[in-house]
Amino acid sequence: MLQRLYFTVLLVQTVRNGVFSQNTTTNPNECMKLIQKGGNIACRITGEGIYRSMSVSNCWISCNDGENNFMIPSKSCQRTLDLEFWAAYQQLTHHLPPYGYEDCDDEIQRSLERWVTNWERYEANARTNLCKHATG
Repeated sequence: MLQRLYFTVLLVQTVRNGVFSQNTTTNPNECMKLIQKGGNIACRITGEGIYRSMSVSNCWISCNDGENNFMIPSKSCQRTLDLEFWAAYQQLTHHLPPYGYEDCDDEIQRSLERWVTNWERYEANARTNLCKHATG
């Protein structure tokens, strides 16, 4: 049974990533860049500064000069493997499975791109409406 689980975990990671490796780079991947970009917009248009951090356990971002938190797409904060595969994955890598934003597959990336697009739309609407009322 453990061999089957080992093979399943190995196969899943190989298929998903093309190679079996634990990402240890300190450079943010594309998903983290999208989270920071959307976070900066959310913080800026609410007058709360810029993106400060992300809470994976709460699945939100925080700003450096405010009290509000802004939700990010929930799959970004979920582990990529189901719970029953965690033990085997840990035996192989000595780490927990990555979060969605760390793995950054196409589905998660598209979800975050839509999230950023929504924040860009909110920002454009805020400029239009605030500027219209400021001159009127």
